[in-house]
Amino acid sequence: MMEQLETFIVECPDVTGAKTTRSLILDTLSDLSLSRVIERLKVYMDPVEPVFIFAALLRLGSPSIKIKDFAKVDMGALGKDEVKIEVEKEMFTIKLLNKLWAKYGKENIEQPDRKVIIVKTDPIKDLDMLRELVVEEPQQEVLDRLIDAIALRIIPEGFRVRKHELSTTHVLFVASEDTLKPEWLAKGQEILESLRREENA
Repeated sequence: MMEQLETFIVECPDVTGAKTTRSLILDTLSDLSLSRVIERLKVYMDPVEPVFIFAALLRLGSPSIKIKDFAKVDMGALGKDEVKIEVEKEMFTIKLLNKLWAKYGKENIEQPDRKVIIVKTDPIKDLDMLRELVVEEPQQEVLDRLIDAIALRIIPEGFRVRKHELSTTHVLFVASEDTLKPEWLAKGQEILESLRREENA
């Protein structure tokens, strides 16, 4: 299951602690179907210090899905202020309707047919904007799940002082029971850089 992880290192003065942490992380990532998202991962922890650093390079799949990716968006009936959306992939219909209701109000959305949605709005003003409207953001959903996994299940309990960095390419958490020391933050950056160097080697 975990073969996708090219690098996974847990560094800890306490060997048992390292093993336990390693299996906790593997189980958590596997439970939440996050194994494929992480390309390289390095964890440094020292219970005596006390510090916990989690650095990972990410490989996120699909980008945002916009209306134009699964539907035709055109002007509605002649002389009417409406935009007609013809859905080609129905799996997105529910999310699309929820977005449109939130933006325009249910009273301005009609669905005369399973695959046709009419939006009562000025087509000249809204046509292009509707084509580009994001209906689903798989990357954001994955990042949210990942942050929850690290913050709630992976970082040791009691390590409430945290600093994190997150982008579509990496995640870095530095956590402790005490005030974060500058050298810990520097070590976090250093670990992240070492993962990047490995990746480019």
